[in-house]
Amino acid sequence: MLKNADSSSLVSGFNHYIYGYSMNIRVKDAFLIMLSLCFIAFATVAKSEDSLSLEQAKKSHHPVSMTLLDEIVFYPSREAPATVVSLNNSQISAEISGQIIELSIQTGSEVKKGDLLAKIDCESYQIAKQRASAALNAAYARKKYAKQRLDDAKHLEKRRVLSTDELNLRNSEANAIAADAGVLNADLKESLRQLSKCKITAPFDAVVVERLASLGDYTTPGSPLVKLLDLNNLEVSGKIQQQDVDSLKAAEKISFVVDRKSYPVKLRTIVPLVDSRIRSYELRLEFTGNASSTGAAGRLHWTSPLPHIPADYLVQRNGQLGVFIADNNSAYFHHLEGIGNGLPAPIDLPANSKIITTGRYGLVNGQLINIIPASN
Repeated sequence: MLKNADSSSLVSGFNHYIYGYSMNIRVKDAFLIMLSLCFIAFATVAKSEDSLSLEQAKKSHHPVSMTLLDEIVFYPSREAPATVVSLNNSQISAEISGQIIELSIQTGSEVKKGDLLAKIDCESYQIAKQRASAALNAAYARKKYAKQRLDDAKHLEKRRVLSTDELNLRNSEANAIAADAGVLNADLKESLRQLSKCKITAPFDAVVVERLASLGDYTTPGSPLVKLLDLNNLEVSGKIQQQDVDSLKAAEKISFVVDRKSYPVKLRTIVPLVDSRIRSYELRLEFTGNASSTGAAGRLHWTSPLPHIPADYLVQRNGQLGVFIADNNSAYFHHLEGIGNGLPAPIDLPANSKIITTGRYGLVNGQLINIIPASN
């Protein structure tokens, strides 16, 4: 009997524990649901208050001061590093084999187009030319004799004295000898061309940068003899940032400044390849007047033809930069394209546009304003 009583007590106690645990869970769930409903209600009220405050801001007359765009606009100057380069920085080499018998130029010497730079011993090429000329003369003699034999064969064939087969044979011989003469004529031209390479001349007006051979050296085709730098065909090579490309293209005047001297230049091309390291383009410019020295390092200067507004007047709305303009006692946000934080911005508004200066940070688009005189 005691055992049965103890068992009943245990069952009763366990049921009481389960009931209490279930009640606790229900209370917790109810509490979480009430907390979620309160949060949603709070967010809804906050959102409605924000909307209400925005509408109230638009209806309130915000005190501001303004100035005409023409009074604050400016045309910024730009600059970029640049260097003078020569279009012809050539290494002159020998085209034939032989010993150098003359090399009169020195490093730093200025030469004109056609001036003698070096002379190579050409006795072997002179002999080859004489041999080719003699062989060609012999071929011409054989060609003349073959033509005479062909003419005689034609007469004999008409009188039925010579067979047609014999006539064809003499015709073939004449054509073969003429072809041999053509080959020998080409050999003579080649020997003359080789002979002309014995004298090496300057291909353009230049200065001798370096002598790469000496008197008495034996050269082979491709052996470098002298290095020349063109003095007339000069360009300016520069690096320009991506954001300055448009202003440079539109600039009316560009100058290359080196050692406080200014040289007028004009844009020839912008290489359409971005340097991935510094995000810049290479550009080439031509001198329009006097040219600077080759290798001179300086800077390019130009003025943007587009009116710009100082960065101090810019504000940001909805992730976009622009300015507030006043129109009929209301403020309107005007978005400006292609600008970055802290930089002046090109602006396309009329010169008499009313730009809001003080009080612009608290404005919203379309808000009523009260224009007051600007403080000095």
